[in-house]
Amino acid sequence: MKEYKNDHLIVHWFPELCAHPGTCLRLLPEVFSLKQRPWVNVNAAEPEKIIDAIDQCPSGALRYSLPESSKVDKQIANGVGNMNFEKSNPPIVKIRVIPNGPLLTEGPAVVIGLDGKPMKEGSRLALCRCGLTGNRPFCDGAHSKQGWKPDDGDDLKSCE
Repeated sequence: MKEYKNDHLIVHWFPELCAHPGTCLRLLPEVFSLKQRPWVNVNAAEPEKIIDAIDQCPSGALRYSLPESSKVDKQIANGVGNMNFEKSNPPIVKIRVIPNGPLLTEGPAVVIGLDGKPMKEGSRLALCRCGLTGNRPFCDGAHSKQGWKPDDGDDLKSCE
C-alpha cells in the first residue's frame, strides 16, 4: 500500500487490487495522472472532490482516511472508499458481473487463499473471471488488453 497525503486527506493506494478501468483518471485527471510522479497529487483538487472520485473506484484499490488535522466534514468522508467503511456498515455482500470484465464485490468480503488464510479483505474487490490476470484471483485489467469479450448478455440477465 502507498499513501499520498496532505493536512486534510490521506489517499491509500493498493496497487495489487487495481483492475485498471481508469475511473479515477477520467473523474479527476488533475489528481490522478499516469504522466506525473507521483501519480496521485492530493493538492490538485479539493479533498471532497477526491473523496467523491475514490468512492467511485470499482476495485477498492483507492481508499481514503482523514488525518487529525483535517477540516473535511466527516459525513462527507463516510463513503465506500473510507478505510473504516467495513467496520461501520452491515455485512451485505453483492457480486456484480461487469460486461466483458471482472466480478466486483460490494460489501465486506474476505478472499481466502488455497492455504486457508485470508489473502485480502475489503468492501470492494475486482475478481478476475477471464483467467488472464497476472494477479490471481484479482483482476489486473488483462481482459481489456487481450480483447476478452465473452458476454452476449444471455447468461448475465437477472432471474427476475
